[in-house]
Amino acid sequence: MLSNSPNPNPQVLFPTPPPPPPPPPPHQQPPPQQHPPVQQQFPQFNVKSGLQIKKNAITDDYKVTTQVLGLGINGKVLEIFNKKTGEKFALKMLQDCPKARREVELHWRASQCAHIVKIIDVYENLYQGRKCLLIVMEW
Repeated sequence: MLSNSPNPNPQVLFPTPPPPPPPPPPHQQPPPQQHPPVQQQFPQFNVKSGLQIKKNAITDDYKVTTQVLGLGINGKVLEIFNKKTGEKFALKMLQDCPKARREVELHWRASQCAHIVKIIDVYENLYQGRKCLLIVMEW
């Protein structure tokens, strides 16, 4: 406040500021989580070796139906049956080329994993005059 007093240094009064807030309590962080070794995090699987591509006609071993189980980027997946056991499988047909062979090889290697569809057999046959890879998979 200013005053008319003879005091040459008038005082200006301000309210007292509130005290600063108390510091936050120290964080109690949980102890660091112990992660299992990488071998336990990711399931290990033995890579199937020796992919054997059969050269005989697929119809020697399987009855191929016209029932379409699904459509993929590379074509249809058909229903087939093992002639000896009657067991149902899926047949994926790929036109034979280096990219298709690489896909089959990688799928074959990974098919031991529980979450990957297993490859049962692979055939190299002619289909409508074209060399194709015929992949028999579990259904």
